[in-house]
Amino acid sequence: MKKKFSRLQFWDDFSQRTPAAQMACDEALLKHSKCPALRVYRWAYPAVTFGYAQRLEAVRAMACGAPLMRRWTGGGVVFHGNDLTLALFLPATEALATGTSMDVYRSIHEGLLAAIQKNIPEARLVPPEECRAGPVCFESPAPFDIIVGAAKICGGALRRSKEGVLYQGSIHLPSAMPFEIALTLANEVSEFEKSDAMESVISALVDGKYGASEWLTLR
Repeated sequence: MKKKFSRLQFWDDFSQRTPAAQMACDEALLKHSKCPALRVYRWAYPAVTFGYAQRLEAVRAMACGAPLMRRWTGGGVVFHGNDLTLALFLPATEALATGTSMDVYRSIHEGLLAAIQKNIPEARLVPPEECRAGPVCFESPAPFDIIVGAAKICGGALRRSKEGVLYQGSIHLPSAMPFEIALTLANEVSEFEKSDAMESVISALVDGKYGASEWLTLR
């Protein structure tokens, strides 16, 4: 399969961040990156993120007391803790970013699938007839999510802005190899260059957006 990008910056982020800081860090990629950038990260403790359009009251009933955080992207409820979480930024100048949201989503998941199939050959994209609607992401396969048998192992959501497209996704696969994913997506992979300016953007987004109670109760 042809790789999705000619070059990609890769950031394997082991920082211990709060849920608000994780979301702020993902959004900061839009303001800092000049080329496609992939951030992969884990969670210091179990947490639940939910889609921008979902209602806090409905999500709280499912979360069993875990910390909650609204995402800037769409999608459903995701339980974090044992997953590998991804944020992929595509600048507006990138050819892939000019497609429809469905085209972008499918293309990203085709790239992720190629990496996953190296360990699990039977993994595949979800066909329309196997999709199921529901509020919980990993109980509700959507078109072009990745499944093994009937189990969904990878889902995500998009957000468009003037800077480009932000994809946030989650892989439920213990053998997922972050750098292998980056190598499968791009011909050339380089280390992400994080600056003090980016950390300032992250802090500002935590203080002014994701860390504010108004963000959780937005809808």
